[in-house]
Amino acid sequence: MVEQGRSRGRFIPFLLGIAFFMLYDLFSLKYLALGAIGLIGIVLILYDIRLGLMASVFALPFLPDMLGLLFMFFLVGVFFYGETFKEHRSLTQNPIDFPILLYGIIIVISTITSINPTGSFRDLALHLGGLSFLFVMTNSIKNKEDFNKIVVMLVFSATLVALYGLYQYVVGVEIDAAWLDVENNPNIRTRVYSVFLNPNILAEYLIMTIPLSVALFWHSKRMHKKVIFLGTTLAMSLALVLTLSRGGWLGFAFSALIFILLVEKRLLLTLIPITLAGVYLLPQTIINRILSIKNLSDTSNAYRIEMWQITMDIIRDHWTAGVGFGHLPFKQTFETYIRTMPTYHAHNTYLEIAAEMGIPGLLTFLIFLFILFKYGINKLVKIEDRYISTMSAGVLSGLGGVLLHGAVENVLYLPRIIITFWILVSFVLTLMRIQDSNEEIS
Repeated sequence: MVEQGRSRGRFIPFLLGIAFFMLYDLFSLKYLALGAIGLIGIVLILYDIRLGLMASVFALPFLPDMLGLLFMFFLVGVFFYGETFKEHRSLTQNPIDFPILLYGIIIVISTITSINPTGSFRDLALHLGGLSFLFVMTNSIKNKEDFNKIVVMLVFSATLVALYGLYQYVVGVEIDAAWLDVENNPNIRTRVYSVFLNPNILAEYLIMTIPLSVALFWHSKRMHKKVIFLGTTLAMSLALVLTLSRGGWLGFAFSALIFILLVEKRLLLTLIPITLAGVYLLPQTIINRILSIKNLSDTSNAYRIEMWQITMDIIRDHWTAGVGFGHLPFKQTFETYIRTMPTYHAHNTYLEIAAEMGIPGLLTFLIFLFILFKYGINKLVKIEDRYISTMSAGVLSGLGGVLLHGAVENVLYLPRIIITFWILVSFVLTLMRIQDSNEEIS
């Protein structure tokens, strides 16, 4: 019997060799290599889901939208696989879970009652993908060490995104005519966008990730770590400047103000010399771009104002339940109000939500944000644990900055930004659970 087992074992490499050559005949070596890497990755994630969380935050900006979304759902599948075939872990609970659950229920209802349910399903799937990451993150990460690894992976990924943007500035990528009022900005030749295909979208991503890099720099005690995270912060900040996104700059300034207020109020005094230095040191093109914020004749500003006025009309006509969740029902409705102004969203997150889900939907979203920031500040920032306090300040600053940017852009529109938003929300909830477990131990 032993000899028979050995004989069968000798055929396994032979059969694998035949299978390899058959696959090679069907696919190129490149695809075979990618498939092998993917298979190894799946095995590693099945072994330890924390590797999947780290891989997802790192790869998200570079993956095609559909693949990134499927990755989020894959993580949920792996989590329940672990629950079924490996150790059982009790699901964590927190008072802040309720407003998130309520918001999730409302977007599902808004999809069902939409004037275009099929169009609404696209945005529903994206938000459910982000909520899937949130679910897995909060129930899988139990300590500061694992949490820190995921944040570091996100910061390194964002740095690569920024470096690619800097490369675009060096080579001088072409600028889309719709991105700039050339008459009011004659000296601007390039706006970087990296992997996001639009400079405003890149700015939204960097607003959320730069404060995380600052928090890592602020908390690090070893000099080599401070140098690394200073470098990542500077690279991302420079890329943000080169997006020439005025809303992005305002969002970043607001996030910096939040971080200073939460971590070290005495740094407020440094804002005065920094502002004065900026007036004298910044290039005139940047100064002119900042001053154009209040220029109502700027085509971008005029376009947004007219769009907001029409969106307000839509809200007045559909204030109880909205036209349906997602940008496609909004676009369909918007174009019945004006046919000479095609658009995909309202360029304002809060008007967009009110138009899509009605005033009740907007109120639910605002209540969720209020509770998130209230619990985040009271339970995380105002504690003695310096790591949790500092990282919480970074996460809340990133969320605060992108939410301010949401006053001039719909930041919950594109897949990678939607999922990144929910990743940051998951960071707040995960830190709450880590802090709660620390209090139980003590």
